[in-house]
Amino acid sequence: MLFLAIFFMGLQLGATSCAISCLPVMTPILLANSEEKNKSVAILFQYFGGKILAYTFIGTISFFGGSVFKTLLTPIYFSKIAGIFLLFLGIFLLYRSLSSSNTCASNCHSSLKYGYFGIGFFSSFSFCLPLSTLIATSAVASSFVTSIFLGISFGLGVVIVPFLFFYFFIFKITSEILINLQKYTRTIQIFSSSIIIFIGIMVFFEILKL
Repeated sequence: MLFLAIFFMGLQLGATSCAISCLPVMTPILLANSEEKNKSVAILFQYFGGKILAYTFIGTISFFGGSVFKTLLTPIYFSKIAGIFLLFLGIFLLYRSLSSSNTCASNCHSSLKYGYFGIGFFSSFSFCLPLSTLIATSAVASSFVTSIFLGISFGLGVVIVPFLFFYFFIFKITSEILINLQKYTRTIQIFSSSIIIFIGIMVFFEILKL
């Protein structure tokens, strides 16, 4: 019952602020990779997988001292890291779009997965009321394993709504539109990369909260 309650607490967060905050980050990334559906789905798994791991990390660390964790690891610190991740990812994507090669080798995409994963991970450290509930619950958990599953339950609740949103609305409803836009792929990639760079700067200077 406790895991279910934590899941719904995460679901409450994911259905509101998290889903909205994901829009400026994920939409340009997915548009830039719209020509390959499997690649776009993999990006979703990498990004939201990073979020689940972040909440699991928060839950387990809170087991050893939630108040210390909340005091030392401030959201300001992680917003800086998230901003840097976005900035470098945008620069890399822009460089790839402007390069003479129209295709990317398999090792190119495999290196990017850590960027998408990192953005998802570091953008999850925003100490709102639901996350504070996870910290408090994990701090008094009966065992370390329990704190792990509390973090996983919360993380799954957070990501399920935005994941389904991006999957069904972007890949199902707008699939025909994306197919028609494929001839403008290079332009979309350049524009999307520029947006990501701009968002990274705004996140770093805390003008935009993830």
